[in-house]
Amino acid sequence: MTSGVHVRDAVLRRAVDLDRQPEKRQPILGAFSVAGYPNLRSGVDAFVTFAESGAGMLEVGAPTADPWLDGPAIAAAHGCALRAGDGVSVTLETVRRISTRCDTPVVVMSYWSTIQAIGPQRMADELASSGVSGCLVPDVPPERVEAWVAAAVEAGISAPLLANRDASYAELGDICRAATGFVYAPAVGGQRTGYSAGIDLDGLAAFVRAVRGLAPSTPIMTGIGVSTPELASAIVRQVDVSAVVIGSPLVRALHSDTDGLHQTAGVVKEFVAALAAGGAA
Repeated sequence: MTSGVHVRDAVLRRAVDLDRQPEKRQPILGAFSVAGYPNLRSGVDAFVTFAESGAGMLEVGAPTADPWLDGPAIAAAHGCALRAGDGVSVTLETVRRISTRCDTPVVVMSYWSTIQAIGPQRMADELASSGVSGCLVPDVPPERVEAWVAAAVEAGISAPLLANRDASYAELGDICRAATGFVYAPAVGGQRTGYSAGIDLDGLAAFVRAVRGLAPSTPIMTGIGVSTPELASAIVRQVDVSAVVIGSPLVRALHSDTDGLHQTAGVVKEFVAALAAGGAA
């Protein structure tokens, strides 16, 4: 494998960082759904629709039996996808199919239990072979972070990590310095996806500044609780992030009894327009 940052990691960084120049501050939209939801073919169609509608990054959730970070809508999608087959296999096949239809960077979001069951190096290698740019693991045990990041580097993909808002400064520093590709800074602390009770923008801005100080050259994404386009626009006006990620609004639209793909396309376009308006403010 090549040393340093692999080409796929470089592509991901360019997509989310935009060189950090003032005239190129337009944050991108990351669009999340669960691999295999509502089924393999329709799930792939959904991700391609996200990309065609303006999403700058696709986040593919690896189905798991215990999605502890996810709220009801996404947790139900995990359960639906698992009923159709093995979560890892459907994730890899989803990424392979997406990669043949669009060139938008793909990041897999996987819980540590899945990584541990397969083995970190094998999982990283299989993900790389499928075409991912990186794999976000929100719950890597502190004592396994170094080994996981090394496995990702060996495979040639990035290893984004979640910056826990409840972590000590020392723990936060370890995570931020270890992460490659980007750092995921939750918009709210202690909440699951689908949270819709509002976001403390001042608190989020302060947290992102702390992360930026610990990892000045690493792009920062935020998500969880970004329930409306208006809130996404407010975030990018006030908070220095390279991307905003949404998931629950898309999964709920896919679950609609009417044309789910058409609805998700509309949701993505609304959020992309909101980010553009906020970034231009």
